[in-house]
Amino acid sequence: MFDLFFPTYCINCGRVGSYLCPWCIKKLKNALPECYVCRKVSNKYITHDECNKDGLDRVFVGWEYSNISKKILGQYKYRYAYKISEILSNILIQRLEITGFSKNITPNTLLIPIPIHSSHEKKRGFNQSLLLATHLSKYFKCRMNPNIIKRVGDHKHQSQQSVKDRLSMGKNTFEVIRNLEILGEDIMLIDDVISTGTTLNRACNTLKGNKISAITLFRGKPHYQYLRE
Repeated sequence: MFDLFFPTYCINCGRVGSYLCPWCIKKLKNALPECYVCRKVSNKYITHDECNKDGLDRVFVGWEYSNISKKILGQYKYRYAYKISEILSNILIQRLEITGFSKNITPNTLLIPIPIHSSHEKKRGFNQSLLLATHLSKYFKCRMNPNIIKRVGDHKHQSQQSVKDRLSMGKNTFEVIRNLEILGEDIMLIDDVISTGTTLNRACNTLKGNKISAITLFRGKPHYQYLRE
């Protein structure tokens, strides 16, 4: 009865039925498996040896950033977060299973959502990466802890920064919260978007784990992308 008087509309096309309809989901373009540093296609999303300078072992990206994903993220972060997070998590899980990246997530994996600044979280009332990580941990039956690292400094949203500003972000973007032992953990960082990779790299360098990878929803298409032998 509630749905009859207050129907749910697709946030992209306006169709009745779901916040993200099947037709718009199909319009999302799958991202190719690539090295997140050089942006060249890489088998199983592995970071090339020559590109990996104490960074992430591999980074999974679900889809290319587009007009649809921009609209989805805008609604996700600022309006319908809790409702959209379940849909995004479900289609992300499907992508992880289809591509085989899900094999990298075991019961011993520790999911760590990338924290947002406390002032931003207070304003929104949630952290979108934490919502994603919560759904993923339930599905894969692995651990998740949002209290491993915290963001420090008063940083602007990445959407308000130029590429140059993002690359020059201070090294002390994150710090480890006291009394939490993480050495030797198999860590998987969770974030909604990757642009230059600076945020994930800073988190990785802060954690200093033996094996750190990442899962993200979207990333812009590279200017060039070709197969690597």
